[in-house]
Amino acid sequence: MSALEVDVVVIGGGAAGLFAAATAANRGRTVVLLEKNERPGLKILISGGGRCNVTTTRSGKDLELQYGERRGRFLRHSLHGLPPTSVVAHFERLGVPLREEDLEKLFPVSQKARDVLEALLADCRRSGAQVVTSAAVLSVARDGDRFVVATNDRVWRAHSVIVATGGLSYRKTGATGDGYGFVRSFGHSITSTYPALAPLQVDAAWVRQLQGIVLHGVEIASMDRDGRIKTRRTRPVLFTHKGLSGPAPMDLAGDIEESHGGMVRLDFAPNASIAELESQWLESAKHHGKRLAASLLPAELPDRLRTALCALAGCEGITLANLDRAARQRLLSVVKDLRVPCERSLGFDHAEVTRGGVALDEVDPKSMQSRLQPGLFLCGEVLDIDGPIGGFNFQAAFATGRVAGLHA
Repeated sequence: MSALEVDVVVIGGGAAGLFAAATAANRGRTVVLLEKNERPGLKILISGGGRCNVTTTRSGKDLELQYGERRGRFLRHSLHGLPPTSVVAHFERLGVPLREEDLEKLFPVSQKARDVLEALLADCRRSGAQVVTSAAVLSVARDGDRFVVATNDRVWRAHSVIVATGGLSYRKTGATGDGYGFVRSFGHSITSTYPALAPLQVDAAWVRQLQGIVLHGVEIASMDRDGRIKTRRTRPVLFTHKGLSGPAPMDLAGDIEESHGGMVRLDFAPNASIAELESQWLESAKHHGKRLAASLLPAELPDRLRTALCALAGCEGITLANLDRAARQRLLSVVKDLRVPCERSLGFDHAEVTRGGVALDEVDPKSMQSRLQPGLFLCGEVLDIDGPIGGFNFQAAFATGRVAGLHA
């Protein structure tokens, strides 16, 4: 089988790979993108409920810190080169205007993820990048001054290879982590991988009995097995028949998985201290002694939840006049520091991203080139990078894909 010669082979037709391919081709490089599925961009199509949260309105140091100190520092150069404002401008040029929604999210005005994918594919076509589908890469090897990339039906030879294969999340899109094997063959380390941005499985019966309740303005935090708080979020929380979902709990999934279980800590009155709440409650008891203890809880909490919290504190049916100090302290603890065991998320089948991947110290953040193998570039979710819900992971994919495309 004779090999086809190109300058750059991009492996993976997701957000990072498509952006990298168009960027490299716009530099005059001959580029082929190899996608193993029949269609590229499957994860783009299903993201954001089929609407695709393209990026965020966050910027500068604030944006960088959303990925955590270590990962944010690695992304600094990429995010500076392609900040969210540039992503917005880029999609405007491609004919896909974006609009801001809750939680600083930016979606296409059309509300169609397909428009985002079609714009990225059209950008590849205009630039001259060739997109080949149903092309599963079997191996990547070095032969002299070229890479040899073998697929199921042909062989490509290239000066540079960009690995943009993603991680293990959303397995129904074909994610198998095959890119990890390609880069391992060049000596790269893969850090432990975990599901991230996934609903949490919580076995506590009272949680599951509150299925359907959505909370706003409460604080939820992940805690490791030693009781250390890892991440705090004040974003919507959804109670489900399996546990907790919504932006805030899903943001904590990577921490819970990485800690091999722990706790989620709920604060239902984050804007008041325990001392302030107790003072308010004592004052209320002076004037409304016949009211039930549930009346002390934040008014915005649904009745079903207020009843459940009182039951957890052993204060069901107790009036304020009969609420002794011990019962009041139990109720304060439930409102301000309710700790719920949580051993796992719902796993990679439900995870939006993968935590872990190619070790960042083995990649040059200014070029996305491997420090171990010249000519090998890595971008997107195959790297040990993940951010919270809100367009941060697409933002990182586009930004790192651009850098790889500029240097491959």
